[in-house]
Amino acid sequence: MCNLKYIFILFLSLIISGNSFSQTPDQFTTSELRNDLLNQNSESLTEHSINKKLDNHPDKKSPYLGALFSGIIPGTGEIYAKSFIKGAIFLALEAGLWIAYGTYESDGNSQTAAYQSYANENWSMNKYANWLVAQNFSGSAAITDPNTSNLELLRRQVNVVEAQNFSHQLPEIGSQQYYELIGKYQNFVVGWADADPNLSTNPGSANYYGTYQTQMYEDYSYSRQEANNYYDKANTSLTLVIVNHLLSAADAAWSVSMFNKDLKIKTSVHMENKYSLTGQRKMIPVANVNVTF
Repeated sequence: MCNLKYIFILFLSLIISGNSFSQTPDQFTTSELRNDLLNQNSESLTEHSINKKLDNHPDKKSPYLGALFSGIIPGTGEIYAKSFIKGAIFLALEAGLWIAYGTYESDGNSQTAAYQSYANENWSMNKYANWLVAQNFSGSAAITDPNTSNLELLRRQVNVVEAQNFSHQLPEIGSQQYYELIGKYQNFVVGWADADPNLSTNPGSANYYGTYQTQMYEDYSYSRQEANNYYDKANTSLTLVIVNHLLSAADAAWSVSMFNKDLKIKTSVHMENKYSLTGQRKMIPVANVNVTF
């Protein structure tokens, strides 16, 4: 009787063990399968998880830092974002614009020195003062000696006459305005070496000073304008330098953002546990692609 009891217990144990080991994946209930799927690492598929991974990614870059780099030296922000071709273009533009600025500025300085030297050799304040006295302009009595070598004293005396008769007075000798006015206003034309010293104040005269021109006066005006053109081109180059900095900074911020988006796509590729329709678990690669316009 005792043997039958032990045999019965052993048989019952085998049945229970058989039931527990014979269950196949196909015998998972819907509830069990759902719970298992929910418990797997599905978090890696979410945007939050990808962003969290990206935040900790060693290759992630800062758009603000990229913009700062390019704001200081155009192209460096693009290089920081590994956009090497665009970085090279912005750097080349920066170098070219600075070379253009330096070249035009130098040409302007050379041209300025040339026209100033030409004026010093060919325009005479003494000749101008003598004409003011000879034509008996109002206030000409202030000019005590039109042939004096003290040109600064003579200039102040000439200013007294000019204040009563003309729109402009002769500035300090050698100043930028001095060289501008003697090649711009008609009352100064008589001071040129090739001008008639007896220019008339009568508007109806053939040699009226208000319409009189000389070759030296025209050559000087052209030379001075050419210097101004060089300076205008230099200023344009400098303006474009500033524009290049701003454009490169904006592009660098965008390039870094695109770099991070590409990094995000790479980060979101991972392996996951997936169940087939029959309930079999498999490891498959999963990639999230999110394109934003």
